[in-house]
Amino acid sequence: MLKGLKALFIGRKDGFPAELTSDAQAAGRKNFYRFFTLNGISVAFLLENLLILYALRNGVTPALTAVLATFIHLTMPFMVLGKMLVARIGAARTWAWCWFLRYVSAFLMLAAPFLNSQILVTTVILIGSFGFALFRSMGIVATTPLEGEVTTQENRGSFLSGNHLRVNITQMISLTLLIVLLGYIDDIWVYQMVIGLGCLVGFYASTIIAQIPETRVLGLSARKPMKEAFSSLWKKKKSRKLLFAWSAGMVAFTVVIPFMMIAVKSGYGIPDHEALFFSLILLFGGIVSSLVNGIISDHVGPRPLLMIYTGVLILPALFWAFAPDSFLIVPVGAVFFIAGYCKFGIIVGLGQYFLSTVNSSDRVGSVLFIRIFSGIAAGLTGSLIGGGLISLFEFAGYTGLDIYRFYFRFVLLVLLGMVGVVSTLQKLKEWSIKDILSLLVTPRDMYALYVLKRLRNHPDILENTQELKRLGSIGSVVSEAELRRNLDSPLLTVRVSAMHGLRRIAISSTTEDALMVELQRGEFTSAWVAAEILGEKRILRASQYLREGLASTDPFLQGKCMVALVQIQDADSYSMIIELFKKAKNPRIVIHGANALVLMHRKDLIAPILIKSLDTNLPGPVLDEILTAASEIVGVGSRFYRFLHLYNKDNRAGRSQLYTDLDGQLFKPDGIHLLQEESSISSLSRILTDYVKAHRDEVSRAVKQVLDAVGEHDIPLKPAFCMALILSEYSKKKMPPPAVVD
Repeated sequence: MLKGLKALFIGRKDGFPAELTSDAQAAGRKNFYRFFTLNGISVAFLLENLLILYALRNGVTPALTAVLATFIHLTMPFMVLGKMLVARIGAARTWAWCWFLRYVSAFLMLAAPFLNSQILVTTVILIGSFGFALFRSMGIVATTPLEGEVTTQENRGSFLSGNHLRVNITQMISLTLLIVLLGYIDDIWVYQMVIGLGCLVGFYASTIIAQIPETRVLGLSARKPMKEAFSSLWKKKKSRKLLFAWSAGMVAFTVVIPFMMIAVKSGYGIPDHEALFFSLILLFGGIVSSLVNGIISDHVGPRPLLMIYTGVLILPALFWAFAPDSFLIVPVGAVFFIAGYCKFGIIVGLGQYFLSTVNSSDRVGSVLFIRIFSGIAAGLTGSLIGGGLISLFEFAGYTGLDIYRFYFRFVLLVLLGMVGVVSTLQKLKEWSIKDILSLLVTPRDMYALYVLKRLRNHPDILENTQELKRLGSIGSVVSEAELRRNLDSPLLTVRVSAMHGLRRIAISSTTEDALMVELQRGEFTSAWVAAEILGEKRILRASQYLREGLASTDPFLQGKCMVALVQIQDADSYSMIIELFKKAKNPRIVIHGANALVLMHRKDLIAPILIKSLDTNLPGPVLDEILTAASEIVGVGSRFYRFLHLYNKDNRAGRSQLYTDLDGQLFKPDGIHLLQEESSISSLSRILTDYVKAHRDEVSRAVKQVLDAVGEHDIPLKPAFCMALILSEYSKKKMPPPAVVD
């Protein structure tokens, strides 16, 4: 508290740095979070809709109340005074002082119920509201530039959305308490109490603002002459179009939301606490909007979101243009939710677009003119069109809801024009509206973007890797760019986690190129994972780099390249792969080589696999792997696996299962009985030898090569079982002669 008071009243003696460190930026963001959390309380107790109800309760006419709602926009020209203060005392202190004086002005309104003259009551409320809006306008010239100071391009959208989320949540809680209170005590002193409390919280919040760090760039920007600042804004096409689009966005919700509250109160005549319930729904819409925008805005871009939210505001206007005579809480609540969702989406989108397109050296002057211009546009539209039309319809003799029905019918035309203006914004790096709408109804992609946000906010390598694995497990295409970005990580675990995620999604040519670069890292890196993915995804243009991998001394990389080349059907490399397999001593190359041979779909390759299985130096698990691969060539891999699974635990159970699978095609029932004896290997060898001598098909020839190589009496048990199952299956498919007797 003392630190904040010192920053507010004394300022910084050490001046402003030329650049903020990442730690200073993080500290600044924390101060923003604290401020917006507290600001939600003070705003709830001095909410625009609350002031509308307070004004109506004190006898202010609906037409003047509508004008009151436009002060927040009409006072925007006073931002010029804020610019002058920024040049003298800095952006943070300017904002803090203006916020402090804002709540001083709000105190004036507490005196209204004690005045005897309606003219004085109206005057005090209007003056207090005007001052409340005036100092806000002077202060917010510093808000957006300060937000730019403490953020980067990667976290800007989520930061802005997070601020609105915090303010909306605390505002919603505070407003809920207020609604409950007004439901029990519907007296004017309740309004006075909450306004006073809101002012006290606002005073404290201003001391937090004063502590936000900034560079000297903002002061230099504020010192630019008005003519130069305007020229810089106007000459650049992006910022010039933003000037009009910002105004269009402000006009869009200014001509809709305040008049919805007036319509629900004056049109349907419901009690104040019930009317405030719809402010609660409006805030809830803002909370949902902030949550969603915090997840997606940094990825999809602000422009399409602005177009969507401005266009969707047509739905609430359409409802009120043809509002039913009877009060229906569900549809009324729905349109307030939609309006709140769109309002905060527009605010976040405009701020993000501004910070993405305007240089930091131009931000103070540019935001000044943009806010002044948009404020005047929204204020005049709200007061002249809003207040003017309502007065006109009242003068014409319309009453109740009819006034607001005709008003919103006219507003529909205004909104269509505003959508057109927003659509003229120049494109940034962004998604199409169609893709965004598809995203909003796809939970998996939304969750992927949520994990992406967490990933970018985790500097800790362990947490980063965990989030990366989670992102990869989702299997959403929206995560491709972030996963690809992590291929540049210096850490093996990060790169491998990223590639495991990429293998689950359809990848672009850019990612294919990145994987080929990763493949060229060579021995004892994560290149083997890249080879595996390039093969699985059939990336034909990777063949050159995969062939180079065949000569690698890294058994992981060499083995994966063998399989990948067969997957992409690079027939020119098949002979080299077969020779590598035959000569291989490393167990991993043996396993991957066998798998590569299986993928060639050539039955004659059963021979080299079975011959390799005769190598007594092979570990038992490797032997099981390659025998299963050999049986896979004729489609009995799953059955041989079942045999191995049982046999390795219980020899007799495994044999029993295997002999059942031989099913009499190659062996007569009495032959099967004989095989079940302990001396079965000699009987099995004779049966196999007799069979391959009597047949000349490719599988029989392959098995004969193995038997000739080892001799009938020296064949190991597991390879013999494998050959028996292979011949049995193949004999069924090729209509063999009657079964061989032993």
